[in-house]
Amino acid sequence: MRSFWTVDGGGLQPTQVEVRARLVREGRAVAVYQEEGYRFSALGPADEARQIENAVDAFDGTIFPREVALFGPCPDRDHNGKVILLVTRKAPDEGLFFPFDEMSEPDALRYGFHSNEGEVLFDTFDRQGNRAGRNIQEVAETFHRLLHYSRDPGETSWSRLFANYTPYMCGLASARLLWGDTDPEGRTHTPADPFASRGWSLLFVEYLRERLGEESLRDLVLLPEKGLAGLGRLLADRRDRRTPADLLADFAMACWLDDPALADGRFAFSGVAPPRPLPAARAVASRPTSGAIEVGVGGMAFIIVDGNGERPFPLTLQGDASVGWVARAVMLRTLGPDVELPIAFAPTGVAKLDLPTLAPDESVVVAAVAVPGDSPLFDRRTLLLHWGIGWVPHTPADLGREALAELVKKALPAGGAAARTQLMTTVDRLSGAPAEDVPGPVVTTRYAWAPAAADVVAVLHQEAERRGLPVRSSAFVQRASNGAEQTWSNVLVELPGSDPRRWPVVLAAHWDGARAHLSDSYLRALNINDNASGVAVAMEAAAAMSRVPHRAPIVVAFLAGGYHDAAGARALLDELGGKVSAWIEMDRVGIPDRWPRTLSVTLEGGAALSRFPVSVPQAFRRVGLAPKGQAEISDPHTGGGLAAARGIPSLVVCAHPGGEREDLDTPPAVERARVSPDLMVLLTKVLAGSVVNLAGAL
Repeated sequence: MRSFWTVDGGGLQPTQVEVRARLVREGRAVAVYQEEGYRFSALGPADEARQIENAVDAFDGTIFPREVALFGPCPDRDHNGKVILLVTRKAPDEGLFFPFDEMSEPDALRYGFHSNEGEVLFDTFDRQGNRAGRNIQEVAETFHRLLHYSRDPGETSWSRLFANYTPYMCGLASARLLWGDTDPEGRTHTPADPFASRGWSLLFVEYLRERLGEESLRDLVLLPEKGLAGLGRLLADRRDRRTPADLLADFAMACWLDDPALADGRFAFSGVAPPRPLPAARAVASRPTSGAIEVGVGGMAFIIVDGNGERPFPLTLQGDASVGWVARAVMLRTLGPDVELPIAFAPTGVAKLDLPTLAPDESVVVAAVAVPGDSPLFDRRTLLLHWGIGWVPHTPADLGREALAELVKKALPAGGAAARTQLMTTVDRLSGAPAEDVPGPVVTTRYAWAPAAADVVAVLHQEAERRGLPVRSSAFVQRASNGAEQTWSNVLVELPGSDPRRWPVVLAAHWDGARAHLSDSYLRALNINDNASGVAVAMEAAAAMSRVPHRAPIVVAFLAGGYHDAAGARALLDELGGKVSAWIEMDRVGIPDRWPRTLSVTLEGGAALSRFPVSVPQAFRRVGLAPKGQAEISDPHTGGGLAAARGIPSLVVCAHPGGEREDLDTPPAVERARVSPDLMVLLTKVLAGSVVNLAGAL
């Protein structure tokens, strides 16, 4: 018998549970342990032994040699010469490789986990009958994650993508896996979906393998650059003039044509025959028309233009300019030869194709792709691609940004230029961008359990000191369910009032961030809207309030552990003994809602508005914003709910409703382009004035 730490739960910070397991089968490269008392087959122990035997045979005979031959030797931290496969009820549906098992126990505890100190793969083996083959596929996927981590621990999204490709590469899954027909979770996938770890993105990996050689997959794993940046580096190292965008465009046209006789084989597959995608739009070249198509970032869309022998109008495409776009066009003739037509997008996102005169049996197919950025994270947005025959593109004015800019001009002298600069410097520093002429650590992640989060506390101290504010850290011990402990810190700016007997007013924002996947949280939780924006507004409001005399003390609190049951808020309330006269917290205040809701601001906890002076909602209206009350505090990241439960009048200010889990993975560059400094300037003015009034302005 042996004890293992297993991972239980799908939260942002999963819990660990210790289980006992016995060795049930040993192969050349794998040792299989089964959790004591766990039964995964209704047919009994004999069937379980048979399934485990099949898994060992597949691992020893196919998975291990295939992966090691391509990607290099497997690490052997525990010096047992084998990978351990733990069959346990405490494993995610897709299986698990837990990277903290590759650390020593003391190192893993610094991250809040125990370590098994060896190469361990976890799986439930709960797929049965005709689905049992999926268990072995999961073993292949988790083993690739182990190898990938040993080569490049910083790669996460593409590690999952390559892992999900492994069952096909090892001959354990059919080609239908590559376009999502056999998705393990039963999800449907389309070519227009955003680039992800499953679906048509797997077919792109197959395209790379066919066009660049199998060794290209190994090189991509070894290169330090993440995501498509690694592919760009690979092409540059090979002196290949193509870009990742070129390969994406060629891949898209290959999905449609699959013709090796055209364009030097760029528009073809050699090993698979994927189904032809459905066209997103179809038009006649001589008939003016227009439309719009939804395309995910990294996804592709196809437009067919048919001929009728009449004079054609040009085809114009206009994509969302927040990403790059690329396209390929081919003129199709029934009797041949087909011809590639030149088409290119300008930086503005516009492309124009002068269509040739097309006979009734001729047509043009255009494949367009929204090119992902170089972020290690997949960009999950879905954007619009406008198209038209005989159509002139036009970029509508951003009415929301214009309205906010006009409000700032009216509300602040010089349009709030100084405040805008200070706010964005703080946002940049908290999202990992080094600020010019501001020395100090560069933040790599704001995930509270990450040891690197200590840099966030240092940066917050520097940002307060730059504004001449008194600042201190308030440490508290955070204990995980597995017994691991860390010391976290709230950062407090305390502005004394003329009457220290009064209970303080708290203006708060949690400083931590998170990603949907645990590895990304530890490496790069640099969320801007949630909640670097709230921290920046609170910091700038503190500077404004420090210049105004008031009666009651004001505590501006930057709270740790918002994503972990509002741990910092709980610690602050305990430190203050619950003696708080009012609690206002900011969360997601950097990115406004879409027009015409851009000027709306949600006040969660609206049921408590009657306990606030009428001047609080009026302050929002006075600068042109539209406060909307929401009765309950629904945001789980904030301490407003904890404060309200103690009877403290509490509000949580949100500029944009939502905060869904999928929003956690928005790349920082995408968020930065959407942030509104004008909105943050207005909220700084509103909240500084409101808090001073609550404290009793003198």
